[in-house]
Amino acid sequence: MSRKQFISAEAHLAKFGVTVQQAIDFISANLDKPEVIYFAAFENGVTNAMLSEITQHSTKVISDYFISADLEPEKLDYTSMLINFDLGELETLVDFNLNVGILSNTSLREAVRPLVNTTQIYDLSFESVFPHIQLNDGIFDADELGVGHLTDVAATSENLESLFYGSLISIFGALDEAELNQIKAFPDDGNSEEFQMLLIEALSDKPTVSWTDEQLVELVRDEAVNVINELWSGNGLVGTLDLSYLGLATM
Repeated sequence: MSRKQFISAEAHLAKFGVTVQQAIDFISANLDKPEVIYFAAFENGVTNAMLSEITQHSTKVISDYFISADLEPEKLDYTSMLINFDLGELETLVDFNLNVGILSNTSLREAVRPLVNTTQIYDLSFESVFPHIQLNDGIFDADELGVGHLTDVAATSENLESLFYGSLISIFGALDEAELNQIKAFPDDGNSEEFQMLLIEALSDKPTVSWTDEQLVELVRDEAVNVINELWSGNGLVGTLDLSYLGLATM
């Protein structure tokens, strides 16, 4: 599933002082050099949808143009720091962690940070994906985060970390034990569409029994370690929630 665009190409380009006409001129001057256009778009967080808006060509035409040059157009859509897929109604599961005690951000950090592959990748997981674009105004907008209901979030690592843990808590809060066991038992080589439907259905309803705080800590800790390690395994994804159950349900 493709990512959702929350701001226009014009608004995105304006972040770093470029007009749509300048972008059109740049593309026109390099039509015979798809790699130049591709890497300029990649480095500046310009997605396929934005290129479509700028050029008035469909995203399929743009995708085929890059594929013909042995480039990977889907990677242009991996620019948001939280999630790079259209969450639809599941978007409400993404929120800040306001818990205290053992479910606080500090406590969860202390539980997770020593267990990831290196402490460096833990810290980098909550840094801006494109700092020269995203930190110039001191806020993260909806497009930079990948979630429509989050706007004007202060551009800090602490906020990204809070949104990460808050969302994982929300995800497990939407699952009961039977649903979680069914998800974990799904075969690795099973039908991906069936797995997504399983996740969407499980995340969309309300569980009949709630987890204890102690159970939630274990669930969130294990999922956070797995997601962060996978994030840095070279798959091209950049959102901290891209490989969570929420991301897997919508990618």
